[in-house]
Amino acid sequence: MRKKDISRYNLNSKDLRRLTGERSLLAKGLLTAGAILLMNVTVFVLIFAGYIISVVNDRVEYDVRANKLQLTSIIYVMDENGKMKEYNKAYSAENRIWVDFNEMPKHMKDAIIAIEDKRFYAHHGVDWIRTVGAVCNLALGTGSYGGSTLTQQAIKNLTGENDVSITRKIKEIFRAINFEKEYSKDEILELYLNIVNFGNGCRGVQAAANTYFDKDIKNCSLAECAAIAGITQNPTKYNPLLYPENNQERRETVLSEMLDQGKIGQDEFDRAMEESRELVFSKSHKPESVAENVPIRNWYVEALFKDIVEDLMAKYKISRASAQDILFKQGLKIYCAVDEKAQSAAESVISTEPLMPKDKNLELGYMMMNYDGRVLASVGSRSKKTGNMLFDRANYAKRQAGSCIKPISVYAPAIDMGLYNYGSVVKDEPLPNFYGRGKPGPNNWYKSYKGRVPLVWAIQQSANAPAAQTLQELTYQKSFDFLTQKLGFAHLDPEDRTSGGALALGGFHGGVTVREMTAAFQIFGNGGMYNKPYTYFYVLDRNGKVLLDNRDNIGRRAISSQTATIMNRLLRQVIVAGTGRGADIENWEVVGKTGTTNDDKDSWFVGLTPEAVAGIWTGYDSPKRIRETAYAKRIWREIMVRFLEGKAAKTYNFDPNVRTCRYQLNSGEFAATDDGTATAIGYFANNDMPKGYVEYSNMPNTGGEAGLGHNLSEEEVESGLSPNSEVVIPGQEEIPEDLIE
Repeated sequence: MRKKDISRYNLNSKDLRRLTGERSLLAKGLLTAGAILLMNVTVFVLIFAGYIISVVNDRVEYDVRANKLQLTSIIYVMDENGKMKEYNKAYSAENRIWVDFNEMPKHMKDAIIAIEDKRFYAHHGVDWIRTVGAVCNLALGTGSYGGSTLTQQAIKNLTGENDVSITRKIKEIFRAINFEKEYSKDEILELYLNIVNFGNGCRGVQAAANTYFDKDIKNCSLAECAAIAGITQNPTKYNPLLYPENNQERRETVLSEMLDQGKIGQDEFDRAMEESRELVFSKSHKPESVAENVPIRNWYVEALFKDIVEDLMAKYKISRASAQDILFKQGLKIYCAVDEKAQSAAESVISTEPLMPKDKNLELGYMMMNYDGRVLASVGSRSKKTGNMLFDRANYAKRQAGSCIKPISVYAPAIDMGLYNYGSVVKDEPLPNFYGRGKPGPNNWYKSYKGRVPLVWAIQQSANAPAAQTLQELTYQKSFDFLTQKLGFAHLDPEDRTSGGALALGGFHGGVTVREMTAAFQIFGNGGMYNKPYTYFYVLDRNGKVLLDNRDNIGRRAISSQTATIMNRLLRQVIVAGTGRGADIENWEVVGKTGTTNDDKDSWFVGLTPEAVAGIWTGYDSPKRIRETAYAKRIWREIMVRFLEGKAAKTYNFDPNVRTCRYQLNSGEFAATDDGTATAIGYFANNDMPKGYVEYSNMPNTGGEAGLGHNLSEEEVESGLSPNSEVVIPGQEEIPEDLIE
């Protein structure tokens, strides 16, 4: 531009300031965007670096050498003197024989290396050439990850982790590198060939050779080894029994790779190709052969094995198959938590025909545990156990709980939150929209509503409407959270969160197990602590290292100690004068709750003594009406009687801040004396005494029943006005025997 032309763009000072400001604003915007971008990149790099640091030493906890030894695991139990003795041994029901590296034909090893990882003996766990190629394929969208070495594939089989993600791949890479620091190439190849999936339920080359060719792997030809090696990429697609043409194409690819890599000569290749065209597979294959002479395990040991497998999987992030290998093949020392007397009592009662229902199709599940979560006994069926890995109705059957749920889903949390106390009066009337769509409910077994009733009576008589009213005040969400977050219920359905029929009456969409119910009721006998059930104290590996340990487990508080004491006394009334009549045991104070579901399809009893808590379910595998609902309670009592025989009587440890006093049944208010109105003895926290309560300083505190503080005179106690006395509302009918749950 010539100088004289500048006059055409004559800018005044205001224009110049505006232009300068716009440029400055643009520069600031660019700087801000750059700073934000730099910050995000820095944060990403730091997070990624932190993740890399966190996984760089990640290892798979799996003892390959121990697995190879095929060592038998031993189970120990505690005798009556507190010493451990041998109880049982861990035998696998599967005959998955480990084949030693030297017993595998060279063709089998070469075939799998040729098709899966041709640089296996050159890399250190990761083939970076293939890995970079796989990442490029992923970035371009032309393929999946791929690029896994045999070491990485072995890691994937051990852990069972198979999700398609960058984080899983990075973790797998470092695990493979660390794995190769611990094991030789031959050991890794031996592991791979013994655990990988070869289709049709075959794990390992020996099972594959047995299944597809009716021979041992050491006797397989080159073509047969190629056929087996070709399966691993896609065990369904290349299954020779399902898709023989696919397997032929794949095994001939394997043979071509072996030729190209110099693992076989031209003559060997030609003979193998000729055999491949006429290869014959077994027509009488068995995916998994059952080991002979495996003893039948009792229900407790079955549950123990399943717990160990689940805990190994969770703690060491390994697959189920790997955990089972550790249990059955690595010479563990398992210190089992069973109480032999309790288990024997349960098994003997359940096997005694006169004590059991006449209908042999009426099944049961039973469990007993102590107050720190130790499972003392477990029985999964009324039938004689004739095999292993049968359906266990104590640990795994998910059923509706019926009225058994009320103490733990409604009354305990309501009292713990201060909504009610022992002497509260609750509504016995229907809720207008209890079942949805304007349908009121629920109904009571006594076909009526009584307006207002004492809480203790509602629990004692298992009334439905008061439980629903209490739930309404508690809220459905808090009830659901209490069950799932405080008491370990893991099978409830999301629909149960908003269902009064589920939370107040036990008609769940998901369901509960005997194990869950028994564990939940422990809080009423141990001061309000929930302890996760366990079937073993600890587990050692063959070198004495602790693999799993339940000895120092710390429970969590579910309810206060005061609430636990109050609920214990409320549930005592169920046994004294309610639906649990007949479960009491001489010299032992039983507390508990019965439960039946709609149309009597499930029958429960969960009860406590100061020694242990036990739960039992009876019903049909395909639910239908039970004609003999009282059997749950009777069986429970007979087992507990046999277990307690010879034991010194104990009392519950109650909270010293709970005291007894007289209250008016119709109002819940304090009653100073027995003036002829309906009164009863109740249990109250010091900070939640009945309205109108006055503690007279001249009244002796004699300690009350079972060590509880109270304000009753010695004469009143001696006259039989005991907290064990039956609470009866004048004019209320007694429960007919045929309606007692």
